[in-house]
Amino acid sequence: MLKDFLYRKSILARLEEFVYMAEKGNPLDKLFPSFPDTREGRLLNRLVRVYTRDMSDRDTLSAARELVVRESQDNIRQKKQLTQNISHELKTPVSSINGYLETIINNPALSTPQKEMFLRKCYEQSQRLSNLLTDLSTITRMDEASDKIEKERLSLSDVVAEAVSDMEPVAGKYDGVSDQEYKAGPSDRGTMHIVSKFPSGKEIVGNRNLLYSVFRNLLENAIFYSKGTTVTVSLDKEDGGQYWISVEDDGVGVDSVHLTRIFERFYRVDKGRSRKIGGTGLGLSIVKNAVNLHGGSIRAVSAKPSGLRFEFTLSKEGLE
Repeated sequence: MLKDFLYRKSILARLEEFVYMAEKGNPLDKLFPSFPDTREGRLLNRLVRVYTRDMSDRDTLSAARELVVRESQDNIRQKKQLTQNISHELKTPVSSINGYLETIINNPALSTPQKEMFLRKCYEQSQRLSNLLTDLSTITRMDEASDKIEKERLSLSDVVAEAVSDMEPVAGKYDGVSDQEYKAGPSDRGTMHIVSKFPSGKEIVGNRNLLYSVFRNLLENAIFYSKGTTVTVSLDKEDGGQYWISVEDDGVGVDSVHLTRIFERFYRVDKGRSRKIGGTGLGLSIVKNAVNLHGGSIRAVSAKPSGLRFEFTLSKEGLE
């Protein structure tokens, strides 16, 4: 009789502890003792397991909600920052155009050469504005309708060759040393050369315009900013699933602190120089998004002995 009384008292004590924890909504301690292997004990153990599972589901749901809220806040913050950046980038060329035109209007005595100079500057800024709007349109299309971007079977070798051909005249008159030399034409310090080591006959399923923008932007980046003499496009290797490609220059390179941020929108290593040349600050971001849309990834690393090297992959998915 006494043993039965003590047994029931022990079960009630544990049950009271369990009810107290459940009322507080607290998780059970891992050391919470199980009930005895009796009919009542087994029933109570099942109840404890149900409660523990429910608390685990609640924790998972709570963590998921926190993640959604955090991602939502991050998206809002990123969009706000992007909007601010866009506003700033648009104001610069518009203000310049207004200033040049105002000068012409308010100074009727300006000589013809002076007027032509200001009009040429207006044209340069309008081109920069047009390039910026085009790049913003490309970024938006990849962000919001990536699944609607059309892809087809095409020659990747031809895309690379087209980009190289289009950029060779630019490389031939710009040595990456100064903006004045670029505008004046070929300099005495030598010109840049594009070397293509990309073989013919390589195909891919992709969007031609986006793939072209990948190679053109990387070549432009090397030509305008590297201060080197050679930029090389190479197919480093391939297998049944993807291509490994690199674009490398022999210029001054980029400090390691910039390498992890170089693909961010509107991020510039040299802000003043980039704006003088007419860069939109979106080129490398377009490159990264376009590479990702083609099943690949990209990174920027320091080249040896000097320069900057972009290494990226493109998927062969869809090729038979």
